Amino acid sequence: MASRERQPDWATIRAEYEGRLYEARMICKRHAITVSQLRYRRQCEGWLSQRERRPKEAVLVSRMLKVLERQIRDLEMSKDEPVDKRTNTLATQVKTLDKLIELGAAERNVEPATRKDMSDIRAKLAQRLAQSRR
Repeated sequence: MASRERQPDWATIRAEYEGRLYEARMICKRHAITVSQLRYRRQCEGWLSQRERRPKEAVLVSRMLKVLERQIRDLEMSKDEPVDKRTNTLATQVKTLDKLIELGAAERNVEPATRKDMSDIRAKLAQRLAQSRR
């Protein structure tokens, strides 16, 4: 019987790669995989490139605020489409924004700067929904 080859521990490989613990060549050597296997897994699973930086919470909140503003504008412009579907999408996005704000507030000595922005957006959203229902 032929012995089965040991499968690579992809979770460890990913942690080493994204954590920039070793260069890609060294990771391949340590885990007995080829560069092509590493590249394929990285692309399929959406690993962060070793050159990429993780976005900070403030950047994510800012981007999410822009998305919400665009959605609100689209909601105002669309008269023919059902409001319920767009309202549900906006509600989900607001929940996501709340979670991002919570994550930022969970850091030590960091006060969430966007709480005021969030309440302003909610007030605008409520006002615009009331206008669209009239």
